[in-house]
Amino acid sequence: MSYKGKKADRLTELVEALARMKLAEVLERELHDSNERKLYEFTGRKTVKELAKITGFSVGKISGLWQEWTSKGLLVKEGKSYRKLFEEESEVERK
Repeated sequence: MSYKGKKADRLTELVEALARMKLAEVLERELHDSNERKLYEFTGRKTVKELAKITGFSVGKISGLWQEWTSKGLLVKEGKSYRKLFEEESEVERK
Protein backbone atom coordinates (compact mmCIF):
# COMPACT_ATOMS: atom_id res chain seq x y z
CA MET A 1 0.00 0.00 0.00
CA SER A 2 1.26 3.46 -0.81
CA TYR A 3 2.11 6.11 1.75
CA LYS A 4 -1.01 8.08 0.79
CA GLY A 5 -3.17 4.99 1.16
CA LYS A 6 -1.73 4.26 4.61
CA LYS A 7 -2.21 7.87 5.64
CA ALA A 8 -5.83 7.86 4.45
CA ASP A 9 -6.47 4.62 6.35
CA ARG A 10 -4.96 6.09 9.52
CA LEU A 11 -7.05 9.25 9.20
CA THR A 12 -10.15 7.12 8.76
CA GLU A 13 -9.26 5.17 11.92
CA LEU A 14 -8.77 8.39 13.90
CA VAL A 15 -12.03 9.94 12.72
CA GLU A 16 -13.90 6.74 13.55
CA ALA A 17 -12.32 6.66 17.02
CA LEU A 18 -13.40 10.24 17.66
CA ALA A 19 -16.91 9.49 16.41
CA ARG A 20 -17.14 6.45 18.71
CA MET A 21 -16.04 8.54 21.70
CA LYS A 22 -18.67 11.18 20.97
CA LEU A 23 -21.32 8.53 20.36
CA ALA A 24 -20.52 6.91 23.72
CA GLU A 25 -21.04 10.29 25.44
CA VAL A 26 -24.38 10.84 23.73
CA LEU A 27 -25.53 7.28 24.47
CA GLU A 28 -24.67 7.74 28.13
CA ARG A 29 -26.79 10.90 28.21
CA GLU A 30 -29.72 9.65 26.08
CA LEU A 31 -30.28 6.05 27.19
CA HIS A 32 -32.10 6.53 30.47
CA ASP A 33 -32.63 2.96 31.68
CA SER A 34 -31.73 -0.65 31.03
CA ASN A 35 -34.69 -1.17 28.69
CA GLU A 36 -33.62 1.71 26.45
CA ARG A 37 -30.07 0.29 26.46
CA LYS A 38 -31.45 -3.12 25.44
CA LEU A 39 -33.53 -1.52 22.70
CA TYR A 40 -30.50 0.32 21.35
CA GLU A 41 -28.27 -2.76 21.65
CA PHE A 42 -30.64 -5.01 19.69
CA THR A 43 -31.77 -2.45 17.11
CA GLY A 44 -31.06 -3.83 13.67
CA ARG A 45 -30.71 -7.38 15.00
CA LYS A 46 -34.22 -8.19 16.26
CA THR A 47 -37.74 -7.57 14.98
CA VAL A 48 -39.94 -4.90 16.52
CA LYS A 49 -42.11 -7.60 18.10
CA GLU A 50 -39.05 -9.24 19.66
CA LEU A 51 -37.82 -5.85 20.89
CA ALA A 52 -41.21 -5.10 22.44
CA LYS A 53 -41.10 -8.41 24.31
CA ILE A 54 -37.51 -7.88 25.48
CA THR A 55 -38.00 -4.26 26.63
CA GLY A 56 -41.66 -4.19 27.63
CA PHE A 57 -42.13 -1.17 25.34
CA SER A 58 -45.05 -0.88 22.96
CA VAL A 59 -44.35 -0.83 19.23
CA GLY A 60 -45.36 2.86 19.24
CA LYS A 61 -42.89 3.67 22.03
CA ILE A 62 -40.10 1.87 20.13
CA SER A 63 -40.92 3.78 16.95
CA GLY A 64 -40.92 7.07 18.85
CA LEU A 65 -37.56 6.34 20.47
CA TRP A 66 -36.06 5.34 17.13
CA GLN A 67 -37.26 8.56 15.53
CA GLU A 68 -35.86 10.60 18.42
CA TRP A 69 -32.53 8.76 18.31
CA THR A 70 -32.33 9.18 14.55
CA SER A 71 -32.78 12.95 14.92
CA LYS A 72 -29.90 12.93 17.43
CA GLY A 73 -27.62 10.91 15.15
CA LEU A 74 -27.67 7.70 17.18
CA LEU A 75 -29.39 5.63 14.50
CA VAL A 76 -29.66 5.67 10.73
CA LYS A 77 -32.94 4.95 8.96
CA GLU A 78 -32.68 2.73 5.90
CA GLY A 79 -36.06 2.32 4.23
CA LYS A 80 -38.35 1.04 6.96
CA SER A 81 -35.49 -0.22 9.13
CA TYR A 82 -33.14 1.42 11.62
CA ARG A 83 -29.53 0.55 12.32
CA LYS A 84 -26.79 1.73 14.64
CA LEU A 85 -23.91 3.78 13.27
CA PHE A 86 -21.39 1.22 14.48
CA GLU A 87 -22.29 -2.42 14.87
CA GLU A 88 -19.79 -3.23 17.62
CA GLU A 89 -20.94 -2.79 21.18
CA SER A 90 -20.08 0.40 23.00
CA GLU A 91 -19.28 0.69 26.69
CA VAL A 92 -22.83 1.91 27.37
CA GLU A 93 -24.38 -1.18 25.78
CA ARG A 94 -22.41 -3.50 28.07
CA LYS A 95 -23.77 -1.91 31.28
